Amino acid sequence: MPTESVRPPADVVPRLAIRDPDQWLAIVCWLVVAFASLSILLFSFGRDQGIYGLVADTILKGGMPYRDAWDFKPPGIFLAYTLAQGLFGKSMLSIRLLEVIGLVATVFGLQRLALVFFGKPKAGLVAGAVAALVHAELEFWHTAQPETFGGYLTIAALVVITLEPEKRRRWLIPFGTGALFGLCALLKPPLGGGILVCGAYLLTREQAAQAKLPKLVQTVVLIGAGFATPIALTFAWIAARGAWPAFWWTFHDFVPGYTKLNWSEAHASAWLYYALEEAFWKFSALSAFGFIAAISMSPLHAREREGIFLVLGIIAIQVTGIVMQGKFFPYHYAATLLMIACVSGLGLYKLYRRCLVAGPGSLLALAAFVVVAVDMRDGARDLEQGFWERTRMRLSFLLRKAPYQSRVELDRALSFVADYNLDSDRQVALDIRSRSGSNDSVFIWGFEPSIYFLAERPLASRWTYNVPQRSPWQRGFARRELLKDLSVNRPKIIVVQHWDVFPSVTGSKFDSRDELPNFPELKSLIDTQYRKVREIEHFEIYERSEFGG
Repeated sequence: MPTESVRPPADVVPRLAIRDPDQWLAIVCWLVVAFASLSILLFSFGRDQGIYGLVADTILKGGMPYRDAWDFKPPGIFLAYTLAQGLFGKSMLSIRLLEVIGLVATVFGLQRLALVFFGKPKAGLVAGAVAALVHAELEFWHTAQPETFGGYLTIAALVVITLEPEKRRRWLIPFGTGALFGLCALLKPPLGGGILVCGAYLLTREQAAQAKLPKLVQTVVLIGAGFATPIALTFAWIAARGAWPAFWWTFHDFVPGYTKLNWSEAHASAWLYYALEEAFWKFSALSAFGFIAAISMSPLHAREREGIFLVLGIIAIQVTGIVMQGKFFPYHYAATLLMIACVSGLGLYKLYRRCLVAGPGSLLALAAFVVVAVDMRDGARDLEQGFWERTRMRLSFLLRKAPYQSRVELDRALSFVADYNLDSDRQVALDIRSRSGSNDSVFIWGFEPSIYFLAERPLASRWTYNVPQRSPWQRGFARRELLKDLSVNRPKIIVVQHWDVFPSVTGSKFDSRDELPNFPELKSLIDTQYRKVREIEHFEIYERSEFGG
């Protein structure tokens, strides 16, 4: 008689391996984020990064922006570099570490937004991978800029408005959202305009919850108070440290003239189209295709359209700010590219899920499409090598393969564009160090603040570069102030630069050397009290003569 089979207890039955179909997608996305982060960590300074690093070093030594080290950017970017150099030390790596930390935090923020609005956090991870890759493709010149950190803070603000704290702490949502956009405004004023979109979103949600008028007024007040708080604290710090007059001249007198150089109301509509075309297409074909897929394919979640329209509203504000500047530098788009990636990631995730159902052949076709799309556009179009060629060179450096066996050799091959060459700056800085003591001041008649940063010598003047002395709208005042600085603190070394021609910045077609005869007081000072001791690339180095005092 057959014996009845006995079923083993449930706890000894081996579990079936249940795999999340998104697991491999997540691995690929994090590898892309890691690759982009590593690339960013290998970026050195461009010209702007040299300015910000120099001002940050001045702050850490007890000085103040505008008064002791001048630039016309809002104070937020100097505070970001000060934070980086305060945490990680004075080096070109410090700000890249902070940039990568912010990037990784932003990827987690995008996952939170995707969970709330799209119901799929992996869509946010795809968005983070796209954003990280596009950002790395902007290369050394267009990263670690105000828009970089403003984009991170904008994502943080979007995360804040999705939080659901307990009732007694709900006031923190409008206040925190306002504060984050206040920080954005300190980095770049147009980026603070996102508060209009997010503020309207918060009020709409409260109206939907049938909030009474006093509650709506309270929300508006909290948003405004949050927005004003970081700005007021920063202004109070500037005023308390005696830098307000220099700050006021910078933004009341100098910046309006700078802005007018390229602005034209007659071209505003054409420029708006141009900015939209650039933002959505010219930096990343993959991001553009993902965006199209996101808005054309069926929604994944009931709140998907809500999230997309929220992001589009912020993009509209940011693009308007780009048009108002009238310069269209690639880094001006950095925050906007991050917002576009937020939607593009959703579209690419939808395509992935559709192909997952269709079978392995469809997944293979999508992978091939992604590879081709990634190579269609290059974020930094003003460099000698493309991004992937530059990646190969950086990989050779990491593996210590010839000829890139040191950071100096890598910078010599990669860190130059137009008239800027970090290797030349480094050579000039080394020459200055060999001719001067640690307390001897230096003055550069040019647009090369990285030399100050690398030379580690005191500034003879607050003017870290000579754009104000060359600009037609304020050069009279700026030249008088420069001569006052040089009379009080006579530099040991003066460096004169060639080839730094920037009509869109200075309003002039002359370089610094050609402009010198038009500044007779400075030319006379150099001719009578200094002697030329060396030329390095496009720099003339002058040392103070003994008989000249």
